Amino acid sequence: MKSAEWFSKFIPGTAPDGKPILSVLGKRTYRFENGKTAWEDEEEQIPFLEADEFMGEGNPATDALRLESDLVAYKPMTDVIFIGKACVPGGSKLPQLDFGIEIGGARKIGRAIGERKVIVTGTNIAFSEPEPFSEMPIDYTRAYGGRDEKSDPGAMYVFPRNQVGKGFIVKNTPAALQGLALPNLEDPHRPFTPQNLVLGRFERWKEYPDPVSLGCVNKNSYPRYTLAGLPPEEWANAEADRQRGLQKNPEIGSKPSRQPAPVVPMLNLEFFNGASPGLKFPYLAGNEPVRMANLDPKLGRFTFNLPGIRPRGWIDVGQGPHAMDMVLHTAVIYKPTNQLTLVWRGSCGYGGLKAMEKFTNLEYGITA
Repeated sequence: MKSAEWFSKFIPGTAPDGKPILSVLGKRTYRFENGKTAWEDEEEQIPFLEADEFMGEGNPATDALRLESDLVAYKPMTDVIFIGKACVPGGSKLPQLDFGIEIGGARKIGRAIGERKVIVTGTNIAFSEPEPFSEMPIDYTRAYGGRDEKSDPGAMYVFPRNQVGKGFIVKNTPAALQGLALPNLEDPHRPFTPQNLVLGRFERWKEYPDPVSLGCVNKNSYPRYTLAGLPPEEWANAEADRQRGLQKNPEIGSKPSRQPAPVVPMLNLEFFNGASPGLKFPYLAGNEPVRMANLDPKLGRFTFNLPGIRPRGWIDVGQGPHAMDMVLHTAVIYKPTNQLTLVWRGSCGYGGLKAMEKFTNLEYGITA
């Protein structure tokens, strides 16, 4: 069967040094099986995702991010996103199960735990026994985090690292703790216990572990949102305005309230890397082995290789085709269907929007 055409997109953007770039994105879908190298999917090619996709009701404030838009002009690293569940091989049930994924030589592990809750007896708290399970979703709604509306009536505390999880609690009060649903996903090296569950003071939240998942991190979570500053051109204009304001104010130092407000930090392009901690890599080559533990319903160990096909991009703005070396932006592993999508990006510099007005042509594409 003839190879399918690559999906391709053209996006102007900014490089890490603030200079304008033209990026060409290419996307292709593959199939994989245990012990094999992924091959082109001849039945389905998944198109570019043009908008972020959320779980549940699709509310960015309350629902976990499932997948992000592919249309990003520059990512400084490769994101690996896993869509699937932790699975007890053979369909039997266990109260807890360790799972993990390894790409190249980097590994991320987690522990899935059955449904459980806090039990308050007098002045003591305990955890109920976890309910046995055969499959456990491993998105951020099952991880540690969420919102605490019971510790202080009329107030709400939100865990900055994961606003959509569960188990986050600030005060040690029976009203807040009784029946509290506990996270299903944990770091096996930093498990929650009745002794370390309660923060005591909200300011201690940074001492608590990263939520465990293999999926996307919401853009409004810490520390990701701290990277979302102004684009370079807007930052430069804002800083120039601030400097002019400083020059016009002869009383700097005597009346700080008259000083121009600080400029919002410049956008860090790592903001566009949405993979969970441990699954963002220096650009992958696209031929790495992928090893999974307890992420397949039949096999406790499942291994395949990325396809090893490195595409080339090109763009023609009126001066003939310009070849682009491609880097791997995003790999999404859809385990329920054993599909894999890879999004590659090639970039070249140009003179900005003014220069674009002089383009006499705009063609681009991807070749394998």
